[in-house]
Amino acid sequence: MQKEPLFTNQAYLNRLALSMDDTNHIDPYWVITDFFCFGSLAEMKERLEKTCKAALVEKYNWKQGCPGNLLYFYERLEKLVEACFLITSSSKYKNRLVKKAKQGKLKEIESNPLLPCSLSAAELNDPLSVLQSFFQFHDLKRWKQDIYAWMEAGLSDFTVLENIAPKNLITYHHHLQKLLDACWYINLLVNSKKT
Repeated sequence: MQKEPLFTNQAYLNRLALSMDDTNHIDPYWVITDFFCFGSLAEMKERLEKTCKAALVEKYNWKQGCPGNLLYFYERLEKLVEACFLITSSSKYKNRLVKKAKQGKLKEIESNPLLPCSLSAAELNDPLSVLQSFFQFHDLKRWKQDIYAWMEAGLSDFTVLENIAPKNLITYHHHLQKLLDACWYINLLVNSKKT
C-alpha cells in the first residue's frame, strides 16, 4: 500500500479537529484515554460486537437504548482511529510510545494480559506495530468509509452487506478488535507512572 502524505490525510481528521483545545493542540493519547473513560476494554469490545450485529440484519435492530447510543459509539470509534493515525504519522507521538515501551512498563501485563486478547506477546510489547499494521491494511480514508457504512447500516433498515463485501466482514472486525486491544495497552503504557 502506498503511504499518503500526512497533509493529504488531514482532511480526514475531522473528529479530532472538533476536539482541539484553545491552542489548536490535539493529544492522541488523551483521545485514547478518553475513549476508555466510557468503559473498560471488555465493555468496548462488547459494544463493537453489538453495533456490528445491528448492522448485519436487514431491518432496524438496535436494542441498546436509543439510536444515539450507536451513533455515539461510532463517533468515538472514528475519533480513536484518527488518533491512532496521528500517532503512526508523527515522529513526536511515535517516539513517545516507543520510549515508554522501552522502559518495560508492560512486562507485568505481558505475563498477565487481559483475556481474551487478540494480540501476540510481541504485539503487547510493541503496540505501535498493531497501529501500523491497521493502517497498512486500509488507509485512514477507507477505515472512515467502512466505519460510516457500518454505522449507517446499524441505524437503518438495510444490512451492511449492501456496502461491504462479505469477505471483508471478518477482517474489519478482526482489525478493530486488535486496535481496541492495542489502544487499551497504549493507554496503560502512556499513563503508567515512572518507577
